[in-house]
Amino acid sequence: MRYPIDTVIAVTYRCQARCRMCSIWQIQEHNDLSPEVYRKLPVSIRDLNISGGEPFLRKDLDEIVRVVHGRLPKSRIVVSSNGLMGDKLIPRAMELVSIFPDIGFAFSMDGVGEMQDYMRGVEGAYENVLSVVRGLKERGVENMRLAYTLTAENSGHMIKVFRLARELGVQFTMSVAHDSDFFFGEGKSPLKERGAGAFDSGSLKKDFETIINSQLGTFNIKNWGRAFLNYGIYSLAFEGRQLFSSRPGEDFFYLDPKGDIYPSVIHDHVMGNIAGRDFEEVWDSPRADNAREESRREEKLYWMGCMLRKALLEHRFSIGMWALRNRITGFRARG
Repeated sequence: MRYPIDTVIAVTYRCQARCRMCSIWQIQEHNDLSPEVYRKLPVSIRDLNISGGEPFLRKDLDEIVRVVHGRLPKSRIVVSSNGLMGDKLIPRAMELVSIFPDIGFAFSMDGVGEMQDYMRGVEGAYENVLSVVRGLKERGVENMRLAYTLTAENSGHMIKVFRLARELGVQFTMSVAHDSDFFFGEGKSPLKERGAGAFDSGSLKKDFETIINSQLGTFNIKNWGRAFLNYGIYSLAFEGRQLFSSRPGEDFFYLDPKGDIYPSVIHDHVMGNIAGRDFEEVWDSPRADNAREESRREEKLYWMGCMLRKALLEHRFSIGMWALRNRITGFRARG
């Protein structure tokens, strides 16, 4: 049996945002796991994203990080936040840095100025994120990124958020909105059956070219990997084509706030619950096998970093060749 290297754990579904591409904030039932349960996570994990909801709404987030880092001392840990707490979030974030100095933070930024407020459904969302990022930078925190989600409504701001991230001196990551009836919400993705027509093809393609070529133009191999990830989003959005697949429920999983394990954030098949059982007991169970099989049968299209890391490692030679070729010739959008 494969054991996973990647996971997203939602520590709460509580959220003060009202995002247009996500329905988590509409969930009414809240039954969050105690920090000690996270000690059951498998030691095979190498990348862990603490998500939500808004993780900083948990007053014991520091205890969760302490437990997770103690259990997985070699793992990369990133906390994803909407940043809506503004300056109040800074001392909370610094508590986490004191526990794990290399911890990363991803702050949602789906547009510049009023567009961010509109996409997040909260007045002042843009200024709050800027305040948090600048405040943490002043305190020496470097492992930060602006996390942009592409939709039909904010597609004109992708390049703006990319440039803002460079101005702030933080990383830029992006994804395209996906459908998930148990997580993001059904019908939230702008992608159609084959993707084409979901976006303004002309200007957005040019923006993809600019971002990908900028990332390939550096001597940072991680940026080359990010360029390929963004190329994968481009392929999915404009061609309905997934560059390669991965193995939901084998290489990665999603853990919800009450302890249910899913193959991923878009595959709605519960593998089991770790609140009262060991992880291995759930992972190796017939129910988990059934969930994996159902996920394979669905053949859903997706392209999200949290679901691709193992596959990226397995394809690293071909990705490297793609990066070198496009670094020389320059990436050009088709059509």
